[in-house]
Amino acid sequence: MASVDDALERFVADGMYDNATIYVALAAHQDGAAIDIVVPPRRTAAPSPTAQSAPTLRDQHIADIQPESVFEWRRASGYYAQAHVENPFHWYKAIIGGHLRAKRADSQQREAQLGCAILNRLRQIGRPASVPSR
Repeated sequence: MASVDDALERFVADGMYDNATIYVALAAHQDGAAIDIVVPPRRTAAPSPTAQSAPTLRDQHIADIQPESVFEWRRASGYYAQAHVENPFHWYKAIIGGHLRAKRADSQQREAQLGCAILNRLRQIGRPASVPSR
């Protein structure tokens, strides 16, 4: 698992990360500093035993989602920002491939950079030239 040394302002992840260990690890990483955690609770999520007296952030997410639809919560919380990160990875894997072929770390780095350059070039080629109408 990768390690992050810098302070985090925001953590956005899918429902797979909806468990207490993630919230505890993020709180420990920040040493009590505030971090915006946006992880949608699973459909079967239940509030913690202390939800009434001392609700956790996860309890607040569960409570926020119930009165409105999950889609509205995702939009309001900024959850869809995750797509801005996932989409380039999807296109890289779909066009370039899901694994690196090079064996050495320096060659893998060059291979990944070349793959990104190819994708950027494909985006430029596919972008229409627009001209304002008169």
